[in-house]
Amino acid sequence: MSNELMESLARQVETGGALYDGRGGVDDAVVAPARRRVRRARTMRAAGTLGVTALVLAGGVAAALEWQGGRDRVAPAITSVPHTPDAIHGITADDLRATEAARTRGETLPGQAAAVCTYDEVTNPFSGDVGGVAYNCPAVWIGDAPLLDLSAAATVEPDGAVDVTWTLVNVSDEALVVDRDAITLGLLAEPDAIVESTTGGDDTTVALSLWTSDAERFVSAQSGTEPVSLEPGETLDGGSLLLPQTLGETTVDGMVEAMADGTLDPTVTLQVRIPPAGLGWAADELFLEASTTVASTGTLDPVSPAFVDLEPRTRDEVRADAQAAFSCWLGRENPRTGEERLDDAYWTNARCDAAWIPGGPQVTLTDLALTERDEYNDVVATWTVTNVSDRDVSIDARSAGLNIDLGDVGGVTMSGGTTIGWTGWSQDGRARYVDLPAVSEPVTLGPGGELHGEHHFMQEPGLKSAEVTLTVRVVRDDDENGDRELFLELPWAG
Repeated sequence: MSNELMESLARQVETGGALYDGRGGVDDAVVAPARRRVRRARTMRAAGTLGVTALVLAGGVAAALEWQGGRDRVAPAITSVPHTPDAIHGITADDLRATEAARTRGETLPGQAAAVCTYDEVTNPFSGDVGGVAYNCPAVWIGDAPLLDLSAAATVEPDGAVDVTWTLVNVSDEALVVDRDAITLGLLAEPDAIVESTTGGDDTTVALSLWTSDAERFVSAQSGTEPVSLEPGETLDGGSLLLPQTLGETTVDGMVEAMADGTLDPTVTLQVRIPPAGLGWAADELFLEASTTVASTGTLDPVSPAFVDLEPRTRDEVRADAQAAFSCWLGRENPRTGEERLDDAYWTNARCDAAWIPGGPQVTLTDLALTERDEYNDVVATWTVTNVSDRDVSIDARSAGLNIDLGDVGGVTMSGGTTIGWTGWSQDGRARYVDLPAVSEPVTLGPGGELHGEHHFMQEPGLKSAEVTLTVRVVRDDDENGDRELFLELPWAG
C-alpha cells in the first residue's frame, strides 16, 4: 500500500560550508526571519488539524530550513499599486464595520462576505511578530454591494502539486486599504459544508469548507502586515504552489486526483485583512472574503512502482522483515533533475516520510570509523555499505549522506552531505530531513557487494558517543523522473 503520509516539504540549500556557526540563538536569529520569508513566499506548509479552539503556529529549527530552498514563484506579484506608505489612503476596517451585519451559512446577500476575529495583544498576529494563529470567527456581511472580486486558476502538476494563481480587483467606487501581506488562500472542495476540523498553513488553507458552524468561519492569520491603497479598478495578483505532501495530509481525501480527472471544480477563497484606522492592529480584525469556482487543468503522472508497496514507519519502530527507508516528494525542486544548472557541491535538505520497504533488509552499514585527521580537528568518517540481500541493489554512490545526532544541542551544521547536531526527525517521528546532492553516480551492488566512501567535517563535542546514520538514494527504473526520491536508512550499530 502507498504511504502518502507527507507532512510538508522543506529545503536546506548549502553549497559547502556550515549553515550555523555555534549553538544557541536559533529561534531569534534564524527562525523568525525564516518565518517571515516563508510567509512572503506564499507557499503552503501545514500547521496541523485544528478544532474549534485557537492554534498558535510556532516555528522551530525545521522552519529555519524551509526558506533556504527558493520557489519558482516567490512573493505574489502586485500590479497597479504604486502607493508608498505615506500615500496610503482609503476605506479602513473602521469604516466598513459600521455597515456590519451577521451572516449565516447559505445566505446570498448583495454585500461583501467577511469574518471578524477577536484577538488580544498577545495573540493578535498584527500586533508584533508573534507567529500565526487560527480561529473560528463570526461570519458577517459588510455593506450592501461587493467590494472585491476574485478570478483564479488551478493547475494540477504531474507530480501532484497544485499551482493556484489569482487576481483580486477593487470593484467598489472608492479606494480600499488592504493588507497585501495578510491574504490567506483557501482551496475548498465543498465550500458550503460544515467541518469539524480544518488543515491550516501559513497563507493557505485546504479543506472541504471554511464553515465550522452555521455562523462561524475558519481564519488562519500570520504575523506581518503591509497595507496598500487599492484604487477602484486596481488589482492584486498572487498565487501559491501547494505541495503534494501537504495536500496529502489535508482533511480532503482524493482532492488532487478529483481535480485532475475533472470530477471536482474546487472553490478558491481569499480572506483579505482590512487594517483599522491608523494601520495598526485592533481587538476585532476584519477579513473580507472573495470566492470563485475554478475548472482545474493539468494531469498527474503515473506513480513509480518503487513507491507503490511502501508501508508507513515511525522512528522507533524495528522490523526484521523490511528495509528502513524515506520517501521524498521534491517535484520541480529536485536538484538532481531540475532545469537549474547546479555545481557538484550543491546539496539540498528535504523533509521525507519514514517508510518500510517490505521483503527484508537490502543494504546495511557494515563498517564506520571516525578518525581525527589533523591539527585542525578535522575528522574523516570512512564507511562501508554492504548488500545483504540475495538480489542486485542499485543505489546512488554520490547521494550518501551522513547524519550525526548530538541530541538537543540547539544548533546544526551542514556541509557536503554531512549533518551534525540534530536528529532531523519530526516531533511525531514520521518524517525526517534527508540530504540530496545535485549530481548522481548510479552503482549496482550484487549480493555481498560493497560500497566504500568517506565524509570530512569538523570535530564536535560528543561526537564519539553520537548516533550516526547513513542515507543513500535508490536508483529506480524511472530515475529520470525526480518528482519523488526513495532513500534507504542505514543506522550504525557498532
